[in-house]
Amino acid sequence: MNEKETGKEIENNQKIKNNHKLLSLKKEWIIAMIPIILNYLLNYGICNYYFLFNGINIATTCFSFFIMYLIYLLLTIFMKKTYRATYLLAVIIFAISIINNIKLYYTNSPIYLSDIFYLGNIKEITGIVKNDIFHYIDYVQLGILFVLLLLTCILSKKYSVSFSNLKKRGICLTVVLIVFILMLIPIPIKDQFILKYLYQTNERKDYKAITTGEDYYRTYGVLAGMYGLALENRKMEPEFYNEEEAIQTLANATRSTGGYEKPNIVVMFQESYWNIENIEEVEFDRNLTQNIENLKEKGNSVKLLSASYGGMSSNIEFELLTGGNLAYFPTGYNPFLQLYRTNDAKEKPSIIKELNQNGYYTKVMFGKDYYMSENTYLKLGIQEYENAYLEMKDYNEKIKGNYISDEALVDDVIDTLKNKSSDEKLFYMVATIQIHMPFKKEVYEKYDINITKSKLNDEETGIILSYAQGIYDTNIQIKRLYDEIQKMEEPTVLVVLGDHLPYLYNEKGEDILNKLSYFNTEDEKRNLLRKYTTEALILSNFNMEVGFETEYISPDMLLTTLINKIDMDISPYYNWLYQIRNILPAQNQYITIDNKGNIYYNHEKLPDSMKKMRVLRENIQYFLFEK
Repeated sequence: MNEKETGKEIENNQKIKNNHKLLSLKKEWIIAMIPIILNYLLNYGICNYYFLFNGINIATTCFSFFIMYLIYLLLTIFMKKTYRATYLLAVIIFAISIINNIKLYYTNSPIYLSDIFYLGNIKEITGIVKNDIFHYIDYVQLGILFVLLLLTCILSKKYSVSFSNLKKRGICLTVVLIVFILMLIPIPIKDQFILKYLYQTNERKDYKAITTGEDYYRTYGVLAGMYGLALENRKMEPEFYNEEEAIQTLANATRSTGGYEKPNIVVMFQESYWNIENIEEVEFDRNLTQNIENLKEKGNSVKLLSASYGGMSSNIEFELLTGGNLAYFPTGYNPFLQLYRTNDAKEKPSIIKELNQNGYYTKVMFGKDYYMSENTYLKLGIQEYENAYLEMKDYNEKIKGNYISDEALVDDVIDTLKNKSSDEKLFYMVATIQIHMPFKKEVYEKYDINITKSKLNDEETGIILSYAQGIYDTNIQIKRLYDEIQKMEEPTVLVVLGDHLPYLYNEKGEDILNKLSYFNTEDEKRNLLRKYTTEALILSNFNMEVGFETEYISPDMLLTTLINKIDMDISPYYNWLYQIRNILPAQNQYITIDNKGNIYYNHEKLPDSMKKMRVLRENIQYFLFEK
């Protein structure tokens, strides 16, 4: 072989080596990109395309990628091939996206890490969703997601890398597990540092705080969002916790005067009820809330500062039935899913237990229970639980719109009151469902009302109309129930409350309330207050005077006030809570209102007397509910 041929051979060999290096480098880059692609697809699967336009937090976005890389590496360690890890993650992402799609429809909240606690109720969950589980899935979104995941899997297969070295796998596994353990173990200093500097919780303004799981994920990324919510939801001892003071305060609580003999108590927990007459952009052919307005003159009405906007009814149930307040739990905390999952929850305070101890028979009826909360209600002390959707034999014959009608539930209340023993006092709470989303014109085949003028488009006008029909029906049924109670000889109290404002979203995912002038004044804080304000009303057939003595209360003060007006023995906690009603009558996580109607949007700026009472109440709630 001559020198020229030898030189050409060396040159060709060098080219081959360079090509192998480039191919190897290309493969490494593509494999490195796979977790990034999967992370974006997870965000798309959970948040749709909205996560791209929500002011993404750069630090937590990077943190989401970091978590995905750890998960990807962990799966690769066990599966030895990167394409296998990709396949498995693609299946998981697609499955989670389907579940999230369904959960958003049924609960107005995305999937959380804490949803693992639902697995114990899988049979009941299946019973709730089996009839229409596929009707409300976004097939376009899931179709796009499926194609993108499939392409990612094909790419991963083509450029797969093996990870078979046992020693390296052992080292990587050890490192990954140590990182996950450090992330997941509750260490207050570590958790507070991450929340402060990564999630910037200290810089949040109360009136701009993230109030829904979807917004949380869109801002922080799904994986970092799940982790952030898990940190924010951890029980942490209050900064100024003083257990001795809490115990002594309860020991010194004095009994209120009472005054009224024990009545039957009916609570109409009205899904999404709000005064629709506040909407200026739409005019109706009649006053939809006239009955409730007339009843306010015959009873005790008050504005209710809800713990929730657009959903999460269980949080309002918790406040109403326990006297606990969500303002003292971490942001995003759901007591029904988290606080009551253990058996020791049976020892926690509840107004239902107070009534049981005073001879009441206690019952709850759900038009449809989205939170699978039977076990929770048993721990609250309820003696009879009924989910009409699962247990009422003629349920389908009583549907109006998408769900069982308020009329059918009121029928059951009236029958129960008429057929009960006169020697027994009844507490009966009904959680209605007729005015539950989704709202669209096709919900009702026939309307009793009409919209005469609208500044909204046709779709949004139809959404408002379907919501308004539910409000109109509720007004009729509450008046009918009130009239029936007036005919009864036994003292009976009717408590009516709207749990939260409705979830009025159009096909584009836009919140219609954000287009209404009532919620879009020049004052952002007033807008926030209005989104959290519903109504409560206490009526009776014996002229009961409740005397709220304030314009606003939060749900924790509603039944607390009522039982303090009745001649019955109640625990020191409810005596004490009633005594502070003039100092802290209304509060949620973002707003505090005093008995004079002054509104505070930052808990640090409360007057000293309110701030001191807030610290004491936080300590007492921690002692009774969380410790």
